[in-house]
Amino acid sequence: MAIYEEVLEWAGRLPLWRQDALRRLCVQGAWTEEDLGEILDLAKQHHGAPSALQQVPQPIGFTAEHFPAEANQDRTVILRALHSLTNVGKIPSNQVLEFQSQGLTIVYGGNGAGKSGYARVLKQACRARSPGAVYADAYAANYQQLTPSAAIDFSLDGAPEQTIWSAQPGVVPRPELRGISVFDGDCARHYLQSREAATFQPSALTYLQQLANGLNQALRPRVQNEIAGLATDATPFNVIPADTEAGRAVHPIGPTTDLTRARELATLTPDEQAERARLPQEISEADPTARATNLDNAATRVDELANTIATAASFVSDDVLDAKLQAHRTLVDAETAERAASALLQAEDATQLLPGTGQGPWATLFNAAREYSMGTAYPGEAFPVTDDGAVCVLCQQELNPEAQDRLQRFDHYIQDRAAGAAKTARDAWQQIVRDVDQASVAFVIAPNMQDSLRTRVAALPDEIQAYQEDLVARLQWLKRAVAEGEWSERPGYRGPGPAASLHQVAEALSAEAARMRANMDAEALAAKKLRLKELEARQLLSEHIQGIVRVIQSLARRARLQSCLDDIAATRPMTTLASQLGRAYVSEALAGRMNEELSRLNLRYIQAGIHSQGDAGSVRLGIQLQGCQLGPHQVLSEAEQRMCSLAFFFAELHQSGSTSGIVFDDPVSSLDHSHRTAVARRIVEESATRQVIVFTHDAVFFGELLTLCQDADRVPEVRSISYRAGGPGYVDAGLPYDMRRHADRIQQHRTTQQQIAANFNNPPGEDERRAIRNAYDDLRVTIEVGIEDTLLNGTVVRFRDGISVGRLDGVMVVEERDFREVQRLHDRCCRNVSAHSHAAGQQRPVTQPDELLIDIEAVNALFVSIRRRRN
Repeated sequence: MAIYEEVLEWAGRLPLWRQDALRRLCVQGAWTEEDLGEILDLAKQHHGAPSALQQVPQPIGFTAEHFPAEANQDRTVILRALHSLTNVGKIPSNQVLEFQSQGLTIVYGGNGAGKSGYARVLKQACRARSPGAVYADAYAANYQQLTPSAAIDFSLDGAPEQTIWSAQPGVVPRPELRGISVFDGDCARHYLQSREAATFQPSALTYLQQLANGLNQALRPRVQNEIAGLATDATPFNVIPADTEAGRAVHPIGPTTDLTRARELATLTPDEQAERARLPQEISEADPTARATNLDNAATRVDELANTIATAASFVSDDVLDAKLQAHRTLVDAETAERAASALLQAEDATQLLPGTGQGPWATLFNAAREYSMGTAYPGEAFPVTDDGAVCVLCQQELNPEAQDRLQRFDHYIQDRAAGAAKTARDAWQQIVRDVDQASVAFVIAPNMQDSLRTRVAALPDEIQAYQEDLVARLQWLKRAVAEGEWSERPGYRGPGPAASLHQVAEALSAEAARMRANMDAEALAAKKLRLKELEARQLLSEHIQGIVRVIQSLARRARLQSCLDDIAATRPMTTLASQLGRAYVSEALAGRMNEELSRLNLRYIQAGIHSQGDAGSVRLGIQLQGCQLGPHQVLSEAEQRMCSLAFFFAELHQSGSTSGIVFDDPVSSLDHSHRTAVARRIVEESATRQVIVFTHDAVFFGELLTLCQDADRVPEVRSISYRAGGPGYVDAGLPYDMRRHADRIQQHRTTQQQIAANFNNPPGEDERRAIRNAYDDLRVTIEVGIEDTLLNGTVVRFRDGISVGRLDGVMVVEERDFREVQRLHDRCCRNVSAHSHAAGQQRPVTQPDELLIDIEAVNALFVSIRRRRN
C-alpha cells in the first residue's frame, strides 16, 4: 500500500473539520488567514458553537481527489494542452498552450509576459508541494467576484482526456493529474523545511506534521484568547439569596442552568408586584420587634437627656453656689488676718519695711528663698542660716546681727498660721475661678425628640426650655459674683427641674416596648417575612436576568471552546502516524538515489542520509557536509540549497517509478548561474524517458537547454509567451522572434517589407522614414545572428559559457568574398538605422521599399550559399 493510501484510509476517521483542514492544505499547499479562520469556525461548530461568520462554512470531507498523490508507476499521465483560460490574470481565453507528449517542451517568456499564469494553473491542477494560488485580473473592478478557470487536455495511459480546473471552492480537477509532478521556487522552499534546512520527507508526512503541530500553533492562541475574553464572572449575582426559590433556580450559575425556569421566576405579575410593595407595611404592623426596639432606643435617649440636664444643673445648684460663697468669705477672712500679721511684723522692726511685706507675693518669694537655701546654698542646714559668715540667699551679702534678727522674725511670721491659712484660701479660690470660667450648662434637644416628648407630656418641652434658661442665668450670676465678689440677688428657679418627668417618660416608653413584644404573632410574621424575601429575590433576579443569561451563555461557550481547544491540541495520533510512516517510507534506497542526484548536479561534496529528529521523532532524509561543524543550512548558499531541493525532487520521482510528465517553472534563478548547465543537462537527460515541460524567462538557461538538446540529437518543442497590445499571455510556436535564427527571421522581414510597401508614400515623410529605419535595424540583428550560427557555425554563441570547438571546421568554408558581403550589407543597415548619427548636411534620402527587399534577399542568399558549401 502506498503512503498516501495509508494516509487516506486514516484520514477518513478524522472529524470533518480536520478533514476539511487537510483538504485545504493538500489542495493549496498552505493555509491562508482566511482558511485558518474558516477551519477554526468549523472546529467550533463541531463542538456545538454557532458559526461566527456571515457566510457559514460547510466542511468538505477529505477524499482521494484532494490528496496530492505521490507520483507512481501504475499509470502514465501526459499533458497535451492548456487552453480556455478564463479570469487567469489578463491572459486571453482564446490562447492554447500545447505540449509535446514525449521529450522536452520549453515555454519561454520574459518577465511580465504572462508565463507564470499558465504555470500557476498547472501547479494547482497537478501535484506540487506548494500549489500557491491563481489570481484573477487584479485591475478589474469586480476582481473579488472573478473565478479563474482553465481547460486541460491530457492523456491517461495513451487515451485522450479533458478536465476543467477551477478556483471555485470544492471544484477539483481529475485526480489523475496529480500524477504529474511540478517543481518551482516555492516548491524548493517547501522541500527545505524551515526548522531543518536541507531536510526532506514525503509530502504525506509533511502534511500530517502541519495538520498536527502547524494547526495547533495557529489556532490554539486564538481559542485561548477568545476564552480569556469571555465574561464569566458570576460574583455580582450573589445578591440573589441562595436559600430562595429564585436563588435555587440560578445557583450555582453554570452552562446547565435552567434559563427557562429562571426567566419564569424573573417575571412578577402585577399582583405579585403589589404584594411586594404592601408586605413591608404589613410586616411592620405585625412585627413589633423593630418598633419595640425603637421605643427602647427612645427611652434610652430620654434617660440620657435627663442625666445631661441633671449634670448641667449640678454646676449651679444652691449647695454649689453656697460652697463657692463660703470659699470667697474664707479667702477674705484669711487675707484680713494675713494683713494684720503683716502690720504686726512691720511694727516690730525699727526699719520701715517695703509695702506688702508679709503678704501674698512676698510670702511666695520668701518660701522660694527657703527652698533655694536648703536645697542648694546650704544643704542640710535649717533655714534661715544666720551663723557668722552666712550671707543672704537673696542679696548674697554677709548678714549683720540686725539682718540675722530680721530673717529669724520673717521665718517665724511665715510659719505663723495666719499666713498659711491665707495661702490655702487663695489656692482654693483660684481653682474655683478656673472651674467657673470653664463651666457650661448648655444642652441640645433634637426637634424630633421635642415633638415626641410633647406627645407624651404637652408642657414638658417648655418646662425644659425654661429650666435651661434658669440654669444659664444662674451661671452668668455666678461668674459675675466670682469676678466682682458681689453675692447678692441670686436668681432662683421658675419651676421644678424636668429630670423626674423625663425619667417617667423613659419608663413609659420601655413599658410600651415590653408590651408590644409580648403580643407578637411569631408564626404569621415569619410567613410574611419569608414571602417578602422570595418576592424580593425574584425582583433581584429580574434586574440581573440579562446579565445572568450572558454569563451562562459565556460559560456554555467556554465549555464548548475548551472542548474545541482540547481537540485542536490532540496531536499525538497524527504525529505518531507520521513517525510510523516515516520509518516505513524514508529508506536508505531513497538516500542513495539522492546522493546520485547530488552528483549529477555537481554537488558531490554534499551527502544525504537518514536521520530521526524533528516533531515527534519524525524520520527525515537529511544532508551532511563532511567535516563541517555547522548545520548545512548555515553553510550552503541559497543556490546550493535550491540544487539540493532539485536533487530531492528527482530522487523522490525516481523512487516512485513514475513515467508521467514533469513540469519545471523557472528551475534556476540568477543565483544559480554556476549551476545552470548542470540543471539543464539533468533536465535534458530526464526528457529522454518522459515528458518534460520547462517554463523559463532566463535566456541563458534557455540557450543551454537548446544547445544540450542539439548535442544530444533531441529536438525540443519551443513555445513563446509574449506581451502584446491586448495584454500578456499570447502563445506562439517556436522561438521568440528576437531569439530566432536568421533563416526563421527572413520570412518576417519579407512580410514587414510588404506592409511597408503597401503604405509607402512618395515623397516619403517621417512615418516612412521611421518604418524603413526600424526594418533595417531588425535586418542588422538578423545579420549578427547569421554571423553566429552560419559564418561561425555556432562555435561561439551569446549567453553560452563554452565554445563548441568541434564546429570550427565549418568556419573554414567561409570565403573572403563572404566577409566582404557581410560587411557591405551591415554597412547598408547602419546607414539606415537611427542608432547611428548621420551628418545633417548629407540630406540622405529615404531608402525605397524595393531597395529594402533587395537587401533582405541579399542577406538570405549570402547565408544560404555558405550553408550549401558547408553541407
